[in-house]
Amino acid sequence: MKQLFTIPLTLALSIMLISCASTPRTPQWLTSPGDVYPDQQYLTAIGSGSSLQAAQDNAAGNLARTFRADVQASQTLVDDFLETMQGEDVNLNRITSLISTTQVTSDLEMLNVQMYETHRSPEGTYYVLIGFERLPTSIIYSREITSNDMVIESIVGQAERDNSVIRKMGFYRAALTISRVNENLSQQRDLILARSVPFNTETERRLEIERKLDELADQATVEIHTSDDFPRELDGALRGAFQELGFRTGEGVGSALLNVRADFLMEDTDLGRTDAHFKHWSLTVDIQDTQTRTDFSSFFREGRTGAATEDQASRRTARDARAAVERPFKTFLEAQLRELIRD
Repeated sequence: MKQLFTIPLTLALSIMLISCASTPRTPQWLTSPGDVYPDQQYLTAIGSGSSLQAAQDNAAGNLARTFRADVQASQTLVDDFLETMQGEDVNLNRITSLISTTQVTSDLEMLNVQMYETHRSPEGTYYVLIGFERLPTSIIYSREITSNDMVIESIVGQAERDNSVIRKMGFYRAALTISRVNENLSQQRDLILARSVPFNTETERRLEIERKLDELADQATVEIHTSDDFPRELDGALRGAFQELGFRTGEGVGSALLNVRADFLMEDTDLGRTDAHFKHWSLTVDIQDTQTRTDFSSFFREGRTGAATEDQASRRTARDARAAVERPFKTFLEAQLRELIRD
C-alpha cells in the first residue's frame, strides 16, 4: 500500500522540479536597471505590453516623456523649421528626428536609441529596456547645434545687409525659427548629460534675434483698409495675425510699410430649404509693400453658413469666417515672408 503512494508523490515532486526549472527568472535589468546600465553612462526606459511591439512603443513613450517634461517643442515648430530650411545644407531628417523626441513616439531611432533587453513573463507579458549611451548621443546633438548655428549666422548676416524692412523681418524670423530649434536641442542635450544650465548660449542667441525684430517693429507698420460694414471679428483676426509676426497695426501708424485691402462679401444662397437661412461668404486680402512697391499674393477664403433665422445666419457667418480665416491667414503671411527671402 505504501508503494502505491510513493510513486505518485515522486512523480509530483519531479513535475514541480521541472516546472520550477523551466520558469524564467526575473532579470536584474527589470528589477534594478541602474545596476546593469549605470545612470551615469546610460539613459534608459522600460516598457511592457501584450506584444513585443506594444512593449517597445510603451518604452519609447516613457523615454520621450523624460524630455517632454522639461523641453518645449511642438509640431508647428518642426513644420516651420522644415519650411524655413528647404534648400539649406542641413540634415533635415536627423533634425526632425531629434526635435520630435518631445512627443510620445514609438520611433526607436529618435535618439540613437537601441533596444538592449527583452523578457517575456510566464503570464505572457513582454518587457523591453531601451535607451542610449549619454556621451555618444550628446555628440550627435552638438554637431547638429553647431551646424544650425552656422546657418543662423548666415541668415542674420543677410538680414543685416538687406535694405528692405520686410525682407529683414523675413530673414530674422527664419533665423528665429532655427534658433528656437537649437534652444530645444541644447536643452535636450543638457538633460542627456544630466547637467543643469540655467542660461545657455542658444537662449542668448534667440533673445538677441527677438531684440532685432523688436527694433524693426516701429518700421513694420500695417494699415488695413476695409469697408464700414466689415465684420469686427474678421478685422480683429487680421490684425492679430500681423501683430503675432511683429507688425504694428492700428491708428496713427504714420507712413505704413504694408498697405492692406480687405474685402468681405456675404450674400444669401438658396439651398431649397424653408426651415433655415444660408449665407455664402468670401474674404479677399491684398497686400502691398510700400517700400519696394511689390505686391504679395492675394489671400482668399470662402464658405457657407446656415441658421434658423436670417439674423442668426448673418451673425454666425462672421464668427464662422473668423474661425476659418484666423490660422490660415497667419500661415499665409509666414509663407509670404519666406518667399520674399528666397527671391
